[in-house]
Amino acid sequence: MDYIVYAIPVFILLIATEVIVTVVRKKDYYRFSDAINSLSAGMISITSGILTKVVSVTIYTGLFSVFGLWEMSVESLWVWVVGFVFYDLCYYWNHRLGHEINVLWAAHAVHHQSEEYNLTTALRQSSSGFIFGWLFYVPMAVVGVPAVVFFTVGLINLLYQFWVHTRHVPKLGWFEWFFVTPSNHRVHHAKNRRYLDKNYGGVFILWDRLFGTFKEEDEQYEPIRYGTLKPLRSWNPLWANLHLYAGMWQDCKATSRWQEKLTLWFRKTGYRPSDISTPMKMPDIHAYENYQPTVVRPLMVYTAFHFVLMIIATLALMGSYHLMPMWFNTLWVVVFIVQLVVIGWLLEKNQKLVALEAGRFATVAAALCITHQQLAVPASLWGLLCTLAVVSLLVLNRIQYNDSRQAHLQKSQEI
Repeated sequence: MDYIVYAIPVFILLIATEVIVTVVRKKDYYRFSDAINSLSAGMISITSGILTKVVSVTIYTGLFSVFGLWEMSVESLWVWVVGFVFYDLCYYWNHRLGHEINVLWAAHAVHHQSEEYNLTTALRQSSSGFIFGWLFYVPMAVVGVPAVVFFTVGLINLLYQFWVHTRHVPKLGWFEWFFVTPSNHRVHHAKNRRYLDKNYGGVFILWDRLFGTFKEEDEQYEPIRYGTLKPLRSWNPLWANLHLYAGMWQDCKATSRWQEKLTLWFRKTGYRPSDISTPMKMPDIHAYENYQPTVVRPLMVYTAFHFVLMIIATLALMGSYHLMPMWFNTLWVVVFIVQLVVIGWLLEKNQKLVALEAGRFATVAAALCITHQQLAVPASLWGLLCTLAVVSLLVLNRIQYNDSRQAHLQKSQEI
């Protein structure tokens, strides 16, 4: 079982607390669809991690056993302290180059796509970072940091980063000099020109001060705009993970130069071959509104209900996948991705809402049929699921009908 499953309820409680504080303070730090999209990306990340974490584990343990200069003792406190600091240094370079190299940014950009900055942004994680991320931690394996130390301090590092994704905490005095805080991490997520590509540390901000990438938040400067310079403008969490790879692949096919085909992946972030594009210019980040397709309140309620069911299902999968065969986990990860993609489409007001939702329920039903021996689904639960599907489709159809009728009436009044 993945220990992160114990942290998920805590994350949800803290997010709910931040939402309440936001409402009480009359701030606009949350938007429903944006938060759902961030959480969806995070759910895809942790569930797909069931399948991909074996890559990281295998590579690290293999490098440790073959190239490790010596084996440090896990019983020594200094090994854990050194491992924790060493991990954060490696993370700094992983994070920094993730902003500076095309193919690494394609993975990391997912975390920056939200145009809001709140605790749900912390959970908006990449599903493809495992492809190259392991490279930056090779030094730890070579010097002999045991695997149990490596993965434990990595988890602690990740958990620490959750709390810094908030706009409610001001600057923290002397703490700002040594540690990553909400203030200096807000700078990192900003797309204002003066803040771009700064403050990469995970726990310690000292690396940024040492390597010249530190920037202090200036509260007198123009308001921070969050997100990426080229906005995603979609609530599809799968496309959020794939769209930059797709763009580079299109450039690879379009360019006539073989050198470009091979190297564009590893060039500076944003680079495109000169025979198909001109260099990207800094856009006016204040010239457009944040992406927010209108969603009627009944559809929000409907989506929220089914999203809560997805959270419960995610907890169940994360708590039991170690007991199931790989084919079972693979199937359900795919099913979960389908569920979250459709939920994203609902929030974009696609005209085929009922058909999409019917397809989503059909996907779950098919997966339950295939895995019924492992799950041993009782007949009563089948009946409940069928009832839920039918009622949901009827409710969604009514929501869509009322919305269309209201839009028609408004159009008639305008005429």
